[in-house]
Amino acid sequence: MAQLTVSHVLASLQSGESLSQAELSHLDLSQSCLDGGDFSGAYLRRAKLQGASCRAVDFSQATLVLADLAGIILTSAQLSEAILTQAKLQQGQLERASARSAQLFGADLEQVNARGACFDKADLRSVHAPQSRFEGASLVAANLDDANFSQSSFAAAHLRNSTWRQATLVGVSFAGAELTQAQLPNALLIGANFSEADLLSCELPEADLTGAVLQAAQMDWADLWNVVLVGADLRQASLYGATLEYANLSRANFTGADLREANLEKAQLIGTRFDQAMVRGALFTDASGLTDEQKQWLRRHGALNVG
Repeated sequence: MAQLTVSHVLASLQSGESLSQAELSHLDLSQSCLDGGDFSGAYLRRAKLQGASCRAVDFSQATLVLADLAGIILTSAQLSEAILTQAKLQQGQLERASARSAQLFGADLEQVNARGACFDKADLRSVHAPQSRFEGASLVAANLDDANFSQSSFAAAHLRNSTWRQATLVGVSFAGAELTQAQLPNALLIGANFSEADLLSCELPEADLTGAVLQAAQMDWADLWNVVLVGADLRQASLYGATLEYANLSRANFTGADLREANLEKAQLIGTRFDQAMVRGALFTDASGLTDEQKQWLRRHGALNVG
């Protein structure tokens, strides 16, 4: 396959020609206007597109391994099944882009704007994406294991069945997000915001949620085994049937929360607040840190095995 030149590429775009399957590896198209171009299935390994305008461009199934796309504008672009392994996309604009099943393993997404974008079933393992914006985005069944999204926002995002094993998510906002059956084992979630988020049947075993905000979060049947929720705010949260065995809940605030049928066996409860919480059927077997007054209150309101 012949290697095309920059001038050939720009001329082809100007005349409305498709560049599907074209060999464009190592080509420097930085700052170029490629809006609306068809690069589906094209080969752009190590290509340079810093600051390029690629609005509504079709990169579906294109190979962009190790490509430099820093500052690129990909608004409404098509990236489905594109291969962007270890690509540089920092400060890129990906609003409303579609990247279903895209491969972004190890990519640099620092400070990207991907509001309203679609990354369903995408491979985002080990990406570096602090301070990125994914408000209202869809990452259903996406894989984000070992990724770093600290100080990013996934507010109102659709994240059901996504996986975040050992991900670094310090200070991330998941406010109002949908995380039904998402998996976040061993995730670092210090100071994260899950206010009014849907975490039904979510898996968070051994996650660190120190100081996290989970006000009015829906966490029924969630797996919070051995989780750290020190100083967390769970006011009005619903944790019906949730597993909190061995959890460190010291200084956590469960005021007005629903803990019915929850399992708090061997949980650490030093300074934990249960004011106006619903605790009927909740198990407190071998839980530690409760005051005598709290024990009496819990028994009176239907909690079980209170020591």
